[in-house]
Parts: sequence; C-alpha cells; structure tokens
Amino acid sequence: MGRLALSQKGRFNVLAILIGILSGLSAVAFHKSIHWAEHNWIYRVSQIPGWLGVLGLIFLPAFGGLVVGFLIKYWAPEAAGSGIPQVKAAYFLKFGRIRFRAALGKFILGTASIGTGASLGREGPTVHLSAAIASWVGRWFGLAPRQVMALIPLGCAGGIAAAFNTPLAAIVFAIEEIMGDLKHKAFAGIVMVAVIAAVIERSLLGTDAMFQVPFHPDHLSGLGLAMSLVLGVIAGFVSHAFVECMLKARERVKLVRGKYSWMMPGVGGLLTGCVGALVFKNLGHMGVFGIGYLDLSEALAGSLSLGVLVALFVGKFASTIFSYSSGGSGGIFAPTLFIGAMLGGALGVLTEMVSGQAGLLPHVLALVGMGALFAGVIRAPVTSILIIFELTRDYNLILPIMVANLTSYAIASKLRQVPIYEALLLQDGVNLRKFPILRPSQGWQSMPVSSIMTNTVHTLQADMSLGDAYRKIKDEGFKVYPVVDAEMHYIGLVHRKGVKIVSKQSPQKQVQDIFISDSFPKVYPDTKIKDVAKQFVNTEWIALPVVSRLDEGRVVGVVTLHDITRQQFLQETKGD
Repeated sequence: MGRLALSQKGRFNVLAILIGILSGLSAVAFHKSIHWAEHNWIYRVSQIPGWLGVLGLIFLPAFGGLVVGFLIKYWAPEAAGSGIPQVKAAYFLKFGRIRFRAALGKFILGTASIGTGASLGREGPTVHLSAAIASWVGRWFGLAPRQVMALIPLGCAGGIAAAFNTPLAAIVFAIEEIMGDLKHKAFAGIVMVAVIAAVIERSLLGTDAMFQVPFHPDHLSGLGLAMSLVLGVIAGFVSHAFVECMLKARERVKLVRGKYSWMMPGVGGLLTGCVGALVFKNLGHMGVFGIGYLDLSEALAGSLSLGVLVALFVGKFASTIFSYSSGGSGGIFAPTLFIGAMLGGALGVLTEMVSGQAGLLPHVLALVGMGALFAGVIRAPVTSILIIFELTRDYNLILPIMVANLTSYAIASKLRQVPIYEALLLQDGVNLRKFPILRPSQGWQSMPVSSIMTNTVHTLQADMSLGDAYRKIKDEGFKVYPVVDAEMHYIGLVHRKGVKIVSKQSPQKQVQDIFISDSFPKVYPDTKIKDVAKQFVNTEWIALPVVSRLDEGRVVGVVTLHDITRQQFLQETKGD
C-alpha cells in the first residue's frame, strides 16, 4: 500500500524549503520597507533647506527612538537590539522557541528605527526575523522541542543569505556563530535554505553584487600587502574599542529604570541626530544616519577625501554606540562594515600622501577594512572573509583580506576573550560560554544559573491592588512574580495562587500586603546550578529571583525547578 506520509528526513527537507521561501520573502520585504522608510523620512528631511532641515535631522531620530522605545517597553520587548543574541539564547536555552511577535516586532520597529535615522543595520534583525519564522513553522507543524531547535540555524542562514545576497557566508555564519560547531544533520538543511533564500532575493532585487568595486589586479604591490597587515592591526584595536564603548554605554543605560526608562532610545536618537546633522551640514554626507550604504559605496570606489573618511568614521563609530546601547531596534553588521571601510580608506589616502604614489590603495584598503573590522567585532573570521567576496564579487584580493581579517581577529580576541554577542547576553544575565567548554567531569550542575533561567521577567508593583494584579497575570503561565517598588527595585516575591485567593476576598488590598519580604532567598547570575538546587531544598517555593551583582535592586531573571529539570534533560540527550 502506498503511503503519503513523509519520512523524518523528507519532512525536514520540506520544512527547510518552506523556511527558505519564507525567509527570502520576509527579508526582501524588510529590505524594501527600510529603503522606503529611509527615502521618505530621514532623506526627505535632509532635503529641507536651511536650519529647518538641520533641526529636522537632529530631532527625527529622537522622535523615532521615543516611538520605538515605547513600543519595545509595552508591546514587543524582543524587538530591542540586533536580534542575534536573542536567537542564540533561544537556540541554547529555550529549545529554539521564539514568539512570532518577535518577527512582527522586529519588522515594524526595525523599519521605524532605521528609517528615522538610527545608525543601525538590517542584517541582524533579518536573522532574528527569519529565525522566529523558522521557530513558528516548527511549532505550527507540531514538532518536538528539539526538532524546533534544529530549525533555528536554517532560519539564520536564510536571513543572512537574503539580507546580504551571500549564500556561502550565510552557511558558514549559521555554523560558526549560531551553532558553534558542524552538525551534519543540520548542514544539508542550512545549505538548502541559504540557496533558496538567495535565489528569491536575487529574483526580486536583481543579481548584481551589493557593492560595485573597481577592477583590482591579481596581485597587490608589496606596499599594499604591508598596509593590509597594518590595517589588520589597527582594526583589531579599533574593534576592541568599539565593543568596549558599546558595552559600557549599554550597562549605563540598563541602570536607568522606572516609568521613563522607555525614553532612552530617544536620547540615543537625539545624540545620533546631533552627530549626523553636524557631518551633513559641513560635508553634505548622510552616511551617519541609517544603513549608510551610499557613502560606503563611494568609499569602495575611492572617491571620498581624507576629511570625509575621517568624519564618517568618527561619526558612525559614535552614533552606532548611541543608537545601539540606548536600546534601539537594529543590528551592528552594516555599521561595522561601514566603519571598517572608512578606516581602511583613510589609511589608504594617508599612505598615498606619504609615499607620493597615487593608485588603488584607498579603495583596496576600504574593501580590506570592511572585513577586518567585521572579523574583530563579530568574531566570525571565516564568515568575514566570505562575506567580502560575495558582497563585491572581487576575488583578486584574497591574500590581503585574509591577512587583515585574521590579524584583526587575533588581536581583538586577545584583548577581550568574550565575543560581543555573548557579552551582550552576559549583561542580561545569560551565560552561554559554559555550554561548549563544559568538561564531562564538571557536570551540568556546575554551570551558572544564568544559562538556564527565564530571562523574561514579569513583575508586579508593590502598590498595585490585588484585583488589578490578578487581572494582569491570570492569562499568563508564570507561577511566581517578583515585586518591585516605584523605582523598579526588587523588594520581594509573590505567588500567583496567593494573589488569586486573596484578590477574591479583598480585591482592594495591595500586593505589598501579601508578598514575601526581601529576606527571601535570591541568587545571582553566576551562582552554580547545584547551589541553587540546595536553596530549593530549603524552601517550599518553586522559583527564585535572579538579581544583578552590579545592581542588586534589578531582577534579571527567574529560575524555577522546571528550568533545572529541563537542563538535566538537555545534558542527558545531548549526544542523541
């Protein structure tokens, strides 16, 4: 008897094709949405003559930041940032579960943020968007959690392939950055999704390379090769400075709490607007705002002067830190490529001025600088090499690109061992570094609780009535809620059942009348799981709040008995 039921491998291939199609279509839609928004918002404001236009450039990113910050706070918290850290956390800690709202929020808020001038890119959000679609497809078809988890790298590959039109780099990125190693079961699906997404992107947006570069000879002069090495060294230190500044600024912003904390992206937008308006007013270039690929293309053509290159380098460096650390919605791929190109172009112009030789160095080193800074910041060295080839389709500079990229990567890795995406997760109380380096003798009990805790924290205000509190939590699945005061400081814990029972008898009573005080046990992100388990033994509660060591008033997560049993299951089935 013939049967229509597909084998497990056949079903996986069908889902891979579906994810490839949806990733490609969503990435193209996101690309066109941002292009329309930039053209009709920030670039149209720049055409207003006189100081009115300058003021518009200053305040439009601030307005966009306020709108985005408000919606992130009250509608789609997952839409903040680039999205790649969130994808990694979902892959390692949540069986690949990403809410579909994350995809919708990333699309809308990414468009609003970049379209109003935030110095961010669309590639990271496209990865988050595609990964959320892959997660939704898996759950819609009723796959088991581990099977949904296996689809996440496929979505990531589709997102990168369609966002950059770089299928080879997308395959390597999914393996190098998301999965951390080569898993043969997923490899074929990753290749399939990347190819399908790239075909769709090329069919709808054209087959030309993203950047057109002048012809380069098969060999580069000795001076050019030497300067590529120098550029790699400089890019390594610049990468480290960029990451350090971003992390320190973001940590400062995270200390801002209370009812006005959602305004921080507006502050970042205002600072970005000031920097961008200053550069535009004096030099006539808009590269500080948005993605900036027009000025990046000019740098690769070698048509920008030294003053413009330096101004765009400094302006983009500062504005990207302002836009990202303040909590806006967008990624750092495009700004990193932009900053690297300006750095390389400036070094090329300086070298020609000193040597007295005019030639290819400005646009050659601009191209090399793109990859070198990407390798130093993102820490994906193989991806950084492939992505430059596929973006430009120029394969004649393989040796200088490899020299610069690997040099930058080595220096940046030496200066800071934790890559930027994992460092961002660490700031949020999530530690993924224990997963790939955990020795069998250590056991999963030695991992930090940040690697298994629930990062989405739903709190209750101490002065909230129990009636209002129960209406807020009755449709949620959480059993325990941290209680915070007016300044969002953690002051205790309350159980859902207690709120329900007392609210029926005395709905006007406040949450602070029934919560357990702050003497209740609490743990820190770096507390070992086995020590947390001991605390559960000594209490009848099924959850504990996780608070920041830097600011003990801030709850960064909640750990439950379910989290511990889930991790035990993961470790026992890791080899399956």
